[in-house]
Amino acid sequence: MHRQIPTNKSRSDFFVLENKTGHTGLKKEETTSPLISSFENPPKKSRFANMRINLGFIELSYQGAGKFLYFYRHQKTLKSGVYQLTGRTVAIFLLATVSVVSATSFFVWKKRQNSMALAFDEDKRGIGGVGRLESGKVIAQTTDFVEELARFEDDEKMKDQLMGAIEERTQNDLSQEKNQDKVKKLKYKVKRGDTLQSVAKKYNVRPESISGSSRLNEFQEISPGQTLSIPTRDGFYYIVKKNERLANILQAHKVTLDKFMAENEHVNIDLLDSGEEIFLPGAKPIRRAEGWLIPVPSRIITSGYGRRSYPRLAFHRGLDLKAFYVPFRAAKSGVVTYSGWLGGYGNAIIVKHDDTYKTLYAHLSRRHVSVGQRVRRGQVLGRTGDTGYSFGPHLHFEISKNGENVNPSKFLKGLRGRSKKR
Repeated sequence: MHRQIPTNKSRSDFFVLENKTGHTGLKKEETTSPLISSFENPPKKSRFANMRINLGFIELSYQGAGKFLYFYRHQKTLKSGVYQLTGRTVAIFLLATVSVVSATSFFVWKKRQNSMALAFDEDKRGIGGVGRLESGKVIAQTTDFVEELARFEDDEKMKDQLMGAIEERTQNDLSQEKNQDKVKKLKYKVKRGDTLQSVAKKYNVRPESISGSSRLNEFQEISPGQTLSIPTRDGFYYIVKKNERLANILQAHKVTLDKFMAENEHVNIDLLDSGEEIFLPGAKPIRRAEGWLIPVPSRIITSGYGRRSYPRLAFHRGLDLKAFYVPFRAAKSGVVTYSGWLGGYGNAIIVKHDDTYKTLYAHLSRRHVSVGQRVRRGQVLGRTGDTGYSFGPHLHFEISKNGENVNPSKFLKGLRGRSKKR
């Protein structure tokens, strides 16, 4: 009795074995192979015997007792063989699987321990005076989990204070201000090494008060020998334009008539002359409105705004953006109010854009700006990283409006990924 491979190609199987008399298509040496012998003297079949699996490039057939027949084509020739699955092979496979799972679990656990230990290490040191999270570095420090959560709460309070609305002056300051003389305009000649921020600090006024009174653009640099006009209190000197009405000027700059009259007793409020100079107390120059910029090039959200369970159950007050040690940019123009270590947020920068908005950039590897520095929209502030309580390089980004966190995805257009609308 002989066996041959049929030439019918209508089926997708590699082989079909049939009993026919006559000439065989198999080579002589293959006719006496162990494979054929196994067909002539089949062992006792199990309930899964003859179960066949076609993988396209190879076909398997289970014969019972841990024995598999395999068939494949090689250079237009059908090849076959027998594989006996033993208990030792199964044990090796299970051992390898357990080893891989254990190693992965240990790595994740160690990463979390390193992050927590570094986030709360009071003696951290590194480039720029901040610590650096080094993956794989063993930090031997036993910290009670309840204490860690308490420290997280402290970090949140510190961050909320920094991101809050502009600090109001104390009642003492206000009473002293009332007793001061009327506002005066001083002249100052810029010296070598002076900046707008340093001059403003010297005279205890805002940089906008000097730039507005001196007719400077928002980011115009001052140079030695230049003369600046400096008011003795916050606010700026405004030049009335042709056909402008006082009511419109005060409304645009959010100044009440009472405050205006207290500083401008000589002004005829019913008739303003073109080119007349008036003082707007507490006001800032109105700048051209600008939109929000996504701070990293990826535009991909890896963790959205809202409640989440990983890495701990809490309300996520910002967005995590995909950013693997890349430069990040200011979302809007403003002034840097914080640049340094911020507990679990790691290396962080806070920028105040106006009296309404502030932005936070956290888990940074490097910072390129300092407190008091004015930054333009799109200016590089530093590099993203993995510092603080972090499980991988990314940028944590927050926006606060009047001291309250808001969903950044409502301001940043063109984001992709998980974004919760609230």
